[in-house]
Amino acid sequence: MSLQGGPEFRRRLKAIRLTFKVYGKGWADGTAEGMRRRVPVATGRLQKSIRRKSATQRKATVVGHYTANFVDAGSVAHDIDGKPTLIFRVDGGSRTIFARKVHKQRIGARRFKRPAALAELERHPMKQTMIDLWNKAA
Repeated sequence: MSLQGGPEFRRRLKAIRLTFKVYGKGWADGTAEGMRRRVPVATGRLQKSIRRKSATQRKATVVGHYTANFVDAGSVAHDIDGKPTLIFRVDGGSRTIFARKVHKQRIGARRFKRPAALAELERHPMKQTMIDLWNKAA
């Protein structure tokens, strides 16, 4: 007994296995763009650092400067002890301040990572990508 359409069926099954790689790239790029739009901007360094790191058949990764975690989740008030001394240049470098201890105030959370990821999932559902790849493979 022979199966008609066997090669086409195998191509379609392979296309399904590769669905997430194609979808992951688009999702990660869209998420990175959404995060750049949502992140608060002071100098622009954090905003410029957000990008897609990778997209494989199993996962897609969006990365940015490590300070993104502090902006997204906030931080508690804490003291910084300088050993021996902390040095700050202010007023464009015209004044120098020396301190042994500095109190950093609490920073409130400004969520931007999860909302951007969820918004991109809603904008581009995976099922349409899977259907398109299935139809192209035949």
